[in-house]
Amino acid sequence: MEHIIATRETNELVELVIAAQEKGLSGEHGTWLEFLKFCDPTRDYFNDPRNRKAETLIQFLTSIIKTDDSRKLALLMNPSRPLVRRYSCNHPKETAEQRLVRKTLTHEEYPFDFLIPYKSKDWVLTGIIGSPIVDPLNDLAAEISYSFRSRMPYAKSIAITDMIALCCEKVLCQDNTEAAVRVAAVDRNLKVILDVLVKPNEPVINFRTSITGLDCFALHLSNATPLSDIQEKLLELFPTETIMVGHLLNKDLKALKMDHARVIDTSLLFKYDFSAAAGIVGKLPRPF
Repeated sequence: MEHIIATRETNELVELVIAAQEKGLSGEHGTWLEFLKFCDPTRDYFNDPRNRKAETLIQFLTSIIKTDDSRKLALLMNPSRPLVRRYSCNHPKETAEQRLVRKTLTHEEYPFDFLIPYKSKDWVLTGIIGSPIVDPLNDLAAEISYSFRSRMPYAKSIAITDMIALCCEKVLCQDNTEAAVRVAAVDRNLKVILDVLVKPNEPVINFRTSITGLDCFALHLSNATPLSDIQEKLLELFPTETIMVGHLLNKDLKALKMDHARVIDTSLLFKYDFSAAAGIVGKLPRPF
């Protein structure tokens, strides 16, 4: 999260600080004004974030990460925030599938796990047309900045129960990032609708053959598909209302460089502390 904040332009940092002020977010030394008084009490006329250097703005925003308001800050930084907010609402007629979506999106770890790099040109958003991403900081910005793929009313959209399970095998690249090397998807009837090898954009230093079943020769001979083509295919498979299901989906989506708002992540919903069981098999907790 610190890295994502540090890579923003000054004007973007200003907008984030202003949004944090409006939401009443506080860092280690309090609100923005309290932070300034703590750091430099002699310069009251520089209270406006637009009159402050990027280093000061970054220092304040990163201080929020260490407080209870860190989750709210992470939500502010989520480019899909309007759609996430939409599917996080409780509805009296929500389906069992939508309940799991809501439980995922409102999980305390969701904003941090699904926080994606800012303005990444090679990322795509399934619910919005117009990547590279421009982060909407206020409630109406997304409506102005983006063309949504769907204008379906909320009550109708949550009634849709189309589900696709996604899994992505990853390799370790030279730049110490993980890249997708194989992507598979099945529908709710367990019919395979996608199973394809992906060509990494960076040199691979560990193919994790015991997991992926691939090595440099197998991948070379397979005529693997470029990631950009895989992204286009996934955009077709995942309309805004389709539910994406997976385990540790944030890691798969990061490797695929894409974001989808309506998700069910079993790693968040079904947590179990096996160390506390001391060898006794217990039941997984129900998410609702």
